[in-house]
Amino acid sequence: MLARRGSSARRVTFMNTCDPSTVRRTRTAVMSAAALAVSAGLVAWLLARLDAARTLELLRRADTAWLALAAAVVLTNPFLMVVRWRGVLRAQAGQSVAGNAAGAARGGLPFSVALRAVLIANVLNSVLPSKAGDLAKALYLKRHGGLTRGLGSVLLERSVDFLVLGALSMAGYGISRVAWGLWTGAALVAGVAGVFALMLAVPLERLGLPIPGRARAAAVEFGALWRGWIVHPAAIAQTVGGSLGVWLSNGLIVFALIRAFGPPLPLSFAFSVYPTAILAGLVPATVSGVGTRDAAFVFLLGARMSVEEATLVALGYTVIGYWLLSLISLPVVWWELRRNR
Repeated sequence: MLARRGSSARRVTFMNTCDPSTVRRTRTAVMSAAALAVSAGLVAWLLARLDAARTLELLRRADTAWLALAAAVVLTNPFLMVVRWRGVLRAQAGQSVAGNAAGAARGGLPFSVALRAVLIANVLNSVLPSKAGDLAKALYLKRHGGLTRGLGSVLLERSVDFLVLGALSMAGYGISRVAWGLWTGAALVAGVAGVFALMLAVPLERLGLPIPGRARAAAVEFGALWRGWIVHPAAIAQTVGGSLGVWLSNGLIVFALIRAFGPPLPLSFAFSVYPTAILAGLVPATVSGVGTRDAAFVFLLGARMSVEEATLVALGYTVIGYWLLSLISLPVVWWELRRNR
């Protein structure tokens, strides 16, 4: 019995030393290490499949004009992302009691402030899985309307984003007849339609579900934000227009990389395959989609390109579409850290 009491005491002592914050930090560290290992393993596997001489020849013959175009196009993305996000905030400002016509027209947040938040999110998205860096925008908005509204704006923005991506994917199928574009686009459109139906038509606060008080209040506020956006034509036009601009620019980056390293394939082919690769990169198993997105690109592009050409396009998209943008955004992150000391 004394032995059992001693064992129980040791268990209690061990549990007391493992406070929740320590457990969370340990779990985060383990998951980050696992994601890094998966990314490194997938990239190593992709590189191991290449013929070194053929790859070096493709790099020497790469069309630098198309590479320059890809790099130039990516510089427009942060501004288009701000336009998209401020479309959601525009409806939010119109809902606010303190909001007025001028505030709603501005998008509820100064352009420069929104741009800083987007640039910080871009840096975090380069090291976090599943676009988790976008949560930085919600935290940045905390002082401009509350964290719940910030989270709601990011959720709505991402939903519209996927809807537009799905529509572009289906449009690409209509031209190129690549089946991946149709199925991916249809799945995205159907999924987002379900989310919209839930948020707009189902009053969660009246269902009597056992939802904790704070979560219930957040659900009510999310629903109000979505309903306010759907009846605000200017906000819809700005959000959808910004999202369309972002995805068109990303598709153009993929197209430019295809032309730089591979055969002269049509623009519609790029738009019919890259949404599926983007979705593969959102699987929360790697660092910023590195590895899963690249492998998906190689698989999809392999129908019309050699493995070396497809791999250079895939890795080029990661370098230009993510790392270059993050490198440009780093000074803003440094400035914010110094400002908030």
